[in-house]
Amino acid sequence: MEQDELLQQLVDPKSPINIESLLDTITALVNDCKIPVLMRMKSVDNFISRYERVVESVAALRMKAADFRQLKVIGRGAFGEVHLVRHTKTNTVYAMKMLNKDDMVCVVDFLDFRLILQC
Repeated sequence: MEQDELLQQLVDPKSPINIESLLDTITALVNDCKIPVLMRMKSVDNFISRYERVVESVAALRMKAADFRQLKVIGRGAFGEVHLVRHTKTNTVYAMKMLNKDDMVCVVDFLDFRLILQC
Protein backbone atom coordinates (compact mmCIF):
# COMPACT_ATOMS: atom_id res chain seq x y z
CA MET A 1 0.00 0.00 0.00
CA GLU A 2 2.86 2.41 0.78
CA GLN A 3 4.28 2.05 -2.73
CA ASP A 4 0.88 2.88 -4.23
CA GLU A 5 0.73 6.05 -2.12
CA LEU A 6 4.26 7.02 -3.16
CA LEU A 7 3.45 6.41 -6.82
CA GLN A 8 0.30 8.51 -6.47
CA GLN A 9 2.33 11.38 -4.99
CA LEU A 10 4.90 11.14 -7.78
CA VAL A 11 2.26 11.55 -10.50
CA ASP A 12 0.08 14.10 -8.65
CA PRO A 13 1.02 17.57 -9.98
CA LYS A 14 -0.05 19.16 -6.67
CA SER A 15 2.22 16.93 -4.58
CA PRO A 16 5.48 18.48 -3.32
CA ILE A 17 7.34 15.34 -4.43
CA ASN A 18 5.86 15.01 -7.92
CA ILE A 19 8.21 13.87 -10.65
CA GLU A 20 8.60 17.36 -12.15
CA SER A 21 9.66 18.78 -8.77
CA LEU A 22 12.19 16.00 -8.29
CA LEU A 23 13.61 16.53 -11.78
CA ASP A 24 13.87 20.28 -11.10
CA THR A 25 15.63 19.54 -7.81
CA ILE A 26 18.25 17.19 -9.24
CA THR A 27 18.86 19.56 -12.17
CA ALA A 28 19.36 22.54 -9.85
CA LEU A 29 21.59 20.54 -7.52
CA VAL A 30 23.85 19.33 -10.33
CA ASN A 31 24.08 22.81 -11.87
CA ASP A 32 24.77 24.48 -8.51
CA CYS A 33 27.53 21.98 -7.69
CA LYS A 34 29.47 22.71 -10.90
CA ILE A 35 31.49 25.43 -9.17
CA PRO A 36 35.25 24.75 -9.30
CA VAL A 37 35.63 25.26 -5.54
CA LEU A 38 33.00 22.61 -4.84
CA MET A 39 34.29 20.29 -7.56
CA ARG A 40 37.53 19.91 -5.59
CA MET A 41 35.61 17.91 -3.02
CA LYS A 42 35.68 14.24 -3.98
CA SER A 43 32.05 13.58 -3.04
CA VAL A 44 30.79 16.53 -5.12
CA ASP A 45 32.97 15.53 -8.07
CA ASN A 46 31.65 11.96 -7.87
CA PHE A 47 28.07 13.24 -7.69
CA ILE A 48 28.55 15.44 -10.76
CA SER A 49 30.25 12.63 -12.68
CA ARG A 50 27.38 10.30 -11.85
CA TYR A 51 24.43 12.60 -12.61
CA GLU A 52 25.59 15.20 -15.15
CA ARG A 53 24.70 13.08 -18.19
CA VAL A 54 21.38 12.09 -16.64
CA VAL A 55 20.47 15.75 -16.11
CA GLU A 56 21.50 16.62 -19.68
CA SER A 57 19.36 13.81 -21.13
CA VAL A 58 16.39 14.78 -18.95
CA ALA A 59 16.76 18.43 -20.01
CA ALA A 60 16.71 17.38 -23.67
CA LEU A 61 13.46 15.46 -23.14
CA ARG A 62 11.59 18.08 -21.08
CA MET A 63 9.25 20.63 -22.60
CA LYS A 64 10.81 23.94 -23.57
CA ALA A 65 9.73 27.08 -25.38
CA ALA A 66 11.21 25.77 -28.64
CA ASP A 67 8.64 22.94 -28.61
CA PHE A 68 5.88 25.50 -29.23
CA ARG A 69 4.91 27.79 -32.07
CA GLN A 70 3.70 31.21 -30.97
CA LEU A 71 0.34 32.11 -32.47
CA LYS A 72 -0.35 35.51 -30.93
CA VAL A 73 0.01 37.65 -27.81
CA ILE A 74 -3.15 37.46 -25.71
CA GLY A 75 -2.04 39.57 -22.75
CA ARG A 76 0.63 41.86 -21.38
CA GLY A 77 1.64 42.53 -17.80
CA ALA A 78 4.29 44.28 -15.76
CA PHE A 79 6.83 41.47 -16.14
CA GLY A 80 6.02 39.80 -19.44
CA GLU A 81 3.45 38.58 -21.92
CA VAL A 82 0.98 35.74 -22.27
CA HIS A 83 1.13 34.03 -25.66
CA LEU A 84 -1.26 31.66 -27.35
CA VAL A 85 0.99 28.78 -28.46
CA ARG A 86 0.61 25.46 -30.23
CA HIS A 87 2.69 22.41 -29.33
CA THR A 88 4.48 21.40 -32.53
CA LYS A 89 4.11 17.63 -32.05
CA THR A 90 0.62 17.31 -30.58
CA ASN A 91 -0.99 20.47 -32.05
CA THR A 92 -2.49 21.18 -28.62
CA VAL A 93 -3.09 24.88 -27.94
CA TYR A 94 -1.90 26.41 -24.65
CA ALA A 95 -1.46 29.81 -23.03
CA MET A 96 2.21 30.39 -22.16
CA LYS A 97 3.37 33.12 -19.81
CA MET A 98 6.74 34.46 -20.91
CA LEU A 99 8.56 36.48 -18.26
CA ASN A 100 11.53 38.75 -18.78
CA LYS A 101 14.18 37.35 -16.45
CA ASP A 102 16.11 40.64 -16.26
CA ASP A 103 12.99 42.47 -15.05
CA MET A 104 12.29 39.77 -12.47
CA VAL A 105 15.87 39.89 -11.14
CA CYS A 106 15.71 43.69 -10.89
CA VAL A 107 12.51 43.48 -8.83
CA VAL A 108 14.03 40.86 -6.51
CA ASP A 109 17.17 42.99 -6.10
CA PHE A 110 15.03 46.05 -5.35
CA LEU A 111 12.96 44.15 -2.78
CA ASP A 112 16.15 42.80 -1.15
CA PHE A 113 17.55 46.34 -0.99
CA ARG A 114 14.30 47.61 0.55
CA LEU A 115 14.40 44.83 3.12
CA ILE A 116 17.99 45.75 4.04
CA LEU A 117 17.00 49.41 4.49
CA GLN A 118 14.15 48.42 6.81
CA CYS A 119 16.50 46.58 9.18
